[in-house]
Amino acid sequence: MRLIFEGAYDEEWRHSVAPIPTDKLVKLMLDKDEDEELLTQDGNVISASRELKTDSDGNGSEDDDNEDSRDDYVSFEKEVEATFLRAVHENVKVDLAVLEVNALRLSYNMASVDCGGAIFYSMMKLAVESPHNSASELHRNAADIVTTWQKLLKSFLHDIDEEIEVILKFEEMCLESAKEFAALFPQILHLLYDKEILQEDAILRWADEKEGADESDKVFLKRSEKFIQWLREAEEEEDE
Repeated sequence: MRLIFEGAYDEEWRHSVAPIPTDKLVKLMLDKDEDEELLTQDGNVISASRELKTDSDGNGSEDDDNEDSRDDYVSFEKEVEATFLRAVHENVKVDLAVLEVNALRLSYNMASVDCGGAIFYSMMKLAVESPHNSASELHRNAADIVTTWQKLLKSFLHDIDEEIEVILKFEEMCLESAKEFAALFPQILHLLYDKEILQEDAILRWADEKEGADESDKVFLKRSEKFIQWLREAEEEEDE
């Protein structure tokens, strides 16, 4: 069940890409526990306004709720992208960018993994939209962006599962919104490993989980076979 925020944050923050003052960002982070709704022992929700809500109070069907969640994520992703681009073009410090993305996370009631996926999407989209005339130049664009903003991305990847979500996000992009990256999938995977954004365990777990998938879902696993094999051999050498 998703928690609902009622009046906890200024509504214009949610619909504006303008930078949020640092003092408000800090206060937002410190006061979030007071503003978030509290779960009662029986699963009901008490909002910041003390209004009791139950699971049966929802309007519409479960499908409507799922659609609303998707719409919320699309809006959230656009806000994160706008925040990231402003950070790039205005040379915003990484620590402040982290605070701003965290403010969006709280406003939209998202998880850290959602932030990581949205930031990674924004980084790769910027690489594609930056001038390039070849695959090698596209790779260089991505490498420059990842190197500059790796701390921002890593701030929202706290465990192996969240790192795997980044790989899945990249697969999705290669199939849909950034097909130009498809041929570079193993190179970008290696780049993320070299920059310590993805751990060896995350990549190998992703590969293991893909082994049982349909052949059509193994496209990028097959393209990454040499890199995966190299990681496995390195792991075996460490175990000896």
